[in-house]
Amino acid sequence: MEMSEESGATSKYNDDGQIDDSLQSIQKIRDEILRKESILQERSAQCDMDIQTLLSEGKMTPKAVSIIRKYKETCSDMTEATNSSCSRDGGQSITKRKKLKEALLRQCKELDEICRGAHWILPRYTVLPSVSDGMYHASVRLRCPDFEMSLTGGLRPTPHEAKCSAAANMILELHKKAEEQEQ
Repeated sequence: MEMSEESGATSKYNDDGQIDDSLQSIQKIRDEILRKESILQERSAQCDMDIQTLLSEGKMTPKAVSIIRKYKETCSDMTEATNSSCSRDGGQSITKRKKLKEALLRQCKELDEICRGAHWILPRYTVLPSVSDGMYHASVRLRCPDFEMSLTGGLRPTPHEAKCSAAANMILELHKKAEEQEQ
C-alpha cells in the first residue's frame, strides 16, 4: 500500500470491497467479544444473587448446599463460563417457559438486527440482581449518531430474560421514535 504524497496519510488504495471485508471482520470480532461479555455479565449477576442468598441464609440450609454444589459441579473455570452460558433453569423444563424464553431471545436478536441495519453500535446491557425478591433487572443503552437512549426492562427470573425484557422495551421505543419522525 503506497501513501499519497499529497496528504501524507491517505492511501492510494481505496477499494470499497476491502473496506467492506475489513468491516465485516471487525464486526465479527466485536460481536464475539460482546457475546462473551454478555455471558459474563449474566453469570456475574447470578453469582451476586447466590452470594447474597448464602449471606442471608447464614448456615448450611438445603438452599445453601444447593448453591455450593452448583459452583463445585459446573462453571468453575472462567474460560468455560465465557464459552458456554452455564445457565440453570432450576430444573424447570416446562414447554411454556421455553417458548417464552425463545420469544424473548428473538427480541434481543431483533434489537441487534435493527442496530446492524442502521449501522449503529450494538446495544450495551447492564444486569443487576434484585436481592430482595431473587429476580434480575436489566438496562439497555444505545448510542447512535443522532441520539442516545437508555431504558430498563422488567424484573425477570434469569439475567438473560431480564436483558431481553429491556431489549423489548427498547424496540417499542424505537418504533415510537420512528413514528414521531414520520409525522
